[in-house]
Amino acid sequence: MNKPYFTTILLFVLAVCQFIMYVELQGAEAIHDNDKVSDISDSAQGPTIFFEKPDFDFGQIFKGQKVEHIYEFENRGKDILNIRKVKTSCGCTAAILTNKTIPPGNTGEIRATFNPGFRTGNVTKSISVISNDPERPSYKLTISGKIIEDVSIKPRNIDFGSVSLGEKTSKTVTIKSQTKPDFKIKKITPSKPFINASITEEKNGEYVIKVALENNPEIGRFSGGIYLETNSQRQKKVTVPFFGEIVGDVTTYPKKIHYGFVTRGKELTHKLFVKINKNNIKILSIKTSPDYVSSEIVEEGEKDNRNYLIEVKLHAEAAAGKIGGLLELYTNSKIQPVVIIPIMGEIEEG
Repeated sequence: MNKPYFTTILLFVLAVCQFIMYVELQGAEAIHDNDKVSDISDSAQGPTIFFEKPDFDFGQIFKGQKVEHIYEFENRGKDILNIRKVKTSCGCTAAILTNKTIPPGNTGEIRATFNPGFRTGNVTKSISVISNDPERPSYKLTISGKIIEDVSIKPRNIDFGSVSLGEKTSKTVTIKSQTKPDFKIKKITPSKPFINASITEEKNGEYVIKVALENNPEIGRFSGGIYLETNSQRQKKVTVPFFGEIVGDVTTYPKKIHYGFVTRGKELTHKLFVKINKNNIKILSIKTSPDYVSSEIVEEGEKDNRNYLIEVKLHAEAAAGKIGGLLELYTNSKIQPVVIIPIMGEIEEG
């Protein structure tokens, strides 16, 4: 075979190969384009949820005033729209769906109710609409606005802080209406017998109320409310919360010792801080029970600041079962000769 003839055959083979590769490439691109068209077609053929106004601003409402709103939506797709679930961001908002199945071109409604309760200020809550829309399976709606009070309270609550047993103290609170010039307080009722509340000043519908803590015979934390009856149409009843703590000569932190669940054979130590509220008070002795619990004073303050740090040790020989023990502090206090701290927990087999 001569050389020119061989060269001609080689060029022909190369041309055929290039043609075959070109055809295969065009075929692959055509398949890819068909897939794209198929995807677009499938999406266009499916259901499409549409809300013209997904965000609702109720503006300004008064505390305790409910808001209702209807969200209208449309199925702009070419298949049936199924609403699988409607869920709200908090319990203050309720949403009711009128119809779960929406044919193409039809509309539906979601009736929402927002109850602000005791909330005030700016709020934004959301509603999620879960459907079979392939593009937006979860559609977010919002409801927002500002909640104001008809009756304002300053301060909003009364904190007495720590008060010694037998000590008397008082706080003041100012009450007024932001909309009613002839605002009146008809009645004041404290929830605790050792709390007294009375009007000390009234001017142009603004009241100053003195809340006094009288003699509370019990040591410990307390809380309650001052209940007001007013002539406000929106807030006929108003509550002013109060709280504090009555302390004796001795205060302990924590109030109880809890070891939780402990594997048998393990030794644990908890710390107990004892605050002495009077200079002449001191701990005379300590008693612990059961016998596998012991205590030791590891730190003691100076004469003018006689506070104590006590280590309470759970020993390894503790038997399996619940711990129902006590730590008893014996002091020279007349009102607290014995301070009892419960010891709790449970020993488990390893």
